Amino acid sequence: MMKTKNIYISALIGLVLLTACESDDKVVQQVLDGKTSGAVLRERAISGEEDFDIFRDETEFSVTLEEQDEDNGELIDRVDFTISFVDNNKEGATGDDTVDPIAFGTIPASEFTIGDRGLPVADFSFTMAEALETLGVPLTEVLPGDRIQLDFTLFFTDGRSFNANDAAVTVTGGSFFSSPFSYSLLVDDGIAFDYEVTTSDEIDLSDGAINENYQVDISIDDESEGSLIETLNIYRTFRDLTIGEDGTDLSEEEALFETYNIADLDLEEGARILSLDYSLDMIFGDELELEDLSVGDDFQFRYEIITEDGRIVTTDEKDTEYFYTIATSECILLNGDAPFPGEYTVKLTDLYGDGWDGAFIEVTIDGGDPQVFTIETGEESEGTFTVPEGATSLLVTYTNGLWEDEHVYEIIDPNGKKAAVGGPFERDNAAPPVAREVELKVCE
Repeated sequence: MMKTKNIYISALIGLVLLTACESDDKVVQQVLDGKTSGAVLRERAISGEEDFDIFRDETEFSVTLEEQDEDNGELIDRVDFTISFVDNNKEGATGDDTVDPIAFGTIPASEFTIGDRGLPVADFSFTMAEALETLGVPLTEVLPGDRIQLDFTLFFTDGRSFNANDAAVTVTGGSFFSSPFSYSLLVDDGIAFDYEVTTSDEIDLSDGAINENYQVDISIDDESEGSLIETLNIYRTFRDLTIGEDGTDLSEEEALFETYNIADLDLEEGARILSLDYSLDMIFGDELELEDLSVGDDFQFRYEIITEDGRIVTTDEKDTEYFYTIATSECILLNGDAPFPGEYTVKLTDLYGDGWDGAFIEVTIDGGDPQVFTIETGEESEGTFTVPEGATSLLVTYTNGLWEDEHVYEIIDPNGKKAAVGGPFERDNAAPPVAREVELKVCE
């Protein structure tokens, strides 16, 4: 009985393999046979850039095409190309600059050569400048998100023609045929805008919360040391998303917050550099206070770059390149009943760079021997302490020394968040040393 089953299984596998092979053959026949699907204009290679940007119109796009028909290329007459422009911004002096497809070139059969697979191949290339000149669109009206569309049609000597509208999905999207008959080239902004928040992008509304200044490092690189861009504008919005029962809406519409001249920013490795440091008072503005906020409200900052020729580069959606949000939250304590276990990092700084002048931090776990952290000399020091599982007490104290206005510390919890910060303090060199408890807040 087992032998009979094996015979059935073997026969079934053979039938499946035969069917699969026949299926592949049918796909090829569907593409290469008949009046309406008898040709493939296959993409063999793309060189140059697959996207353009708003500055460098000398950028070139180049594609190598391979033609295949039922007579292995004997039917080809020519390939005609059209170019079009899709304005996805609808801004600027001329409004909507969208241009419908217009003639952009021809490759006659005589310019095809026989490639390494025995089929006709030819190259087609163009620069962004050539495309815009043909379209009649000035470079100053091209913005990020616009597209330049290249379409082509294959003509046979018997009068038949093939383009993207004629090709099936198997042809336009298949890995073997790879014959899209069309390329949509995105226009990028040509600017590397790097944005790094070095503190926190949340405002903690819980009692006794640690809220530092909102600090950001920005790098702007147009590959020309900033000569192609002129201005950085920063816009602020407040959204009251938790309107109370009285219906009072404290939202504030977008308004210009700060402006920077790009040429005035520091230049490092070809990029313009800017460090921002906003206190809560600066973020709140004249009308808001911490007590006005509820969890769920947020502040939005939109960054806008004005190019040297007057174009505007920006985005206006969350988590996009030029748009950032400061959220509100409330700490859920993880160390409310017992010390939170794990490794803590103590970072010390002396703003003058000559040590902590007798000041120190002391850590005691479950009444054991204290661990002391200080800066004997120099500007910075860093150390760690570990709270074991099951610990019942953790005492952290700061003892003052001389020149207290130079001393700064922060303690990082096992989750990588700041559990405590302190300093610089008021200077009183006559004050005696006093150990003051440092409260740690380990939040979820």
